[in-house]
Amino acid sequence: MYRIVMVMLLGLALFGSAPVAAQNSGPQPANPAAEVQAQQETIRALLKEVNDLKARVAALESRQNESRENAGKQTEAAKPAEQAEPKTTEAAVPAPGNLPGGAEALHAGGIKMQGFAAVTYKASDARPPEGGALLGFRPGSSGNFAVGDIDLFLTSQLTPKTLILTEIAFSEQSSGEFETDVERVLLKYDANDYLKMSFGRFHTATSYFNSVFHHGGWLQTTADRPFVVEFSDHGGMVPSQAIGASITGKIPSGKLGLNYVFEYGTASIIRPQINVPGAPEIEEHNGNEITGGLFARPDWLHGLEVGGSFYHDRISPAADGVSLGVHMEQSVASARAVYVTPKFEFLSEGFLIQHKVQETGQKFNAPAFYGLISKQINARWRPFFRFQYANASAASPLFSDISLRYGPSLGVRYDLNDYIAFKTQYDRTMRRGFSSINGMLSQLAFRF
Repeated sequence: MYRIVMVMLLGLALFGSAPVAAQNSGPQPANPAAEVQAQQETIRALLKEVNDLKARVAALESRQNESRENAGKQTEAAKPAEQAEPKTTEAAVPAPGNLPGGAEALHAGGIKMQGFAAVTYKASDARPPEGGALLGFRPGSSGNFAVGDIDLFLTSQLTPKTLILTEIAFSEQSSGEFETDVERVLLKYDANDYLKMSFGRFHTATSYFNSVFHHGGWLQTTADRPFVVEFSDHGGMVPSQAIGASITGKIPSGKLGLNYVFEYGTASIIRPQINVPGAPEIEEHNGNEITGGLFARPDWLHGLEVGGSFYHDRISPAADGVSLGVHMEQSVASARAVYVTPKFEFLSEGFLIQHKVQETGQKFNAPAFYGLISKQINARWRPFFRFQYANASAASPLFSDISLRYGPSLGVRYDLNDYIAFKTQYDRTMRRGFSSINGMLSQLAFRF
């Protein structure tokens, strides 16, 4: 608006100078030098007038902008406090926060939500049939489809250093019904790189796999988890969850990149007997657990992680509410060597799980390990190979259903896009005292 005013005033000024120009078209004056000087004075006067007009317009525009800002502040101050939208920032979260493709998660108010699910077809010639590791499959069936876990991952950034994290899983049972479990709910506070605290229900630091790959099956390369680090309520061997406090962070160590983890809480483990479908689940009745770990992520080789952890608690196992009559100390020592880049993956973890019966002093050791290697080809194809091993005593109060089992898995993952992946996998499992198992998994995993 004020620019238009300036143009109009400038036009009037020029119009006012028209008589001078008209005089120039008349007869030539007797003194040309005097006429040139008069024209120069007129031009100077016009330029000064234009500059004055520009200064006035700039002042008027500045006043107009200031008035708008003040009006906006008054309007914002008049809003009720409950209508103000909370400020959110991006949170550095495990696996789901590092999803490829740059896609944004759904925001509902201050809550950021992501979801994971999969449809899996499983065929197996296990005799007797086994359950547990992949819930939703019908024991005794040669092959059937199942959904397994539907996982919702929710985060809310309260302050730049404080985050709420919740993971809810809807798990399909062999009956076809679904159970709802709050797998994780944490108040996280990151003071700095050297002190990061979490309070609530968490996945224990008993293994690398347990700390990085949660219930979203899309995140992992294979169609299922290695048996030893399968979630406890799916038949796994190591304690996978606890309620309490977890502290982690860096240790000043230069290029070595040392990190620590310390946890204290109450584990709550209920484990099915995998080779006896329908048998009562084992309730461990855990006491308070303590976990300490140390690992290195050296600067000179990004993607490498080497370290280990130690877990200890006391348990009083029962089946279907009936005590097994023993009290045991439970310890899990683990070591890992991991190397992961965008196109290459190598995971290797070893475990020694020990149960010591307090009444008799008898010890039951169960060594286990897994190794996985995969490589991305042509941006979408990722063939993989895995070998796993577990050896438990048949007399163990907790792991008699596991005994000795080992074998390879071979498969391929194909990413249709950044949201959908198709996996197919063949498993061969040798068992002590039973025939070997041939199994096939085909899975369509996706995130949303």
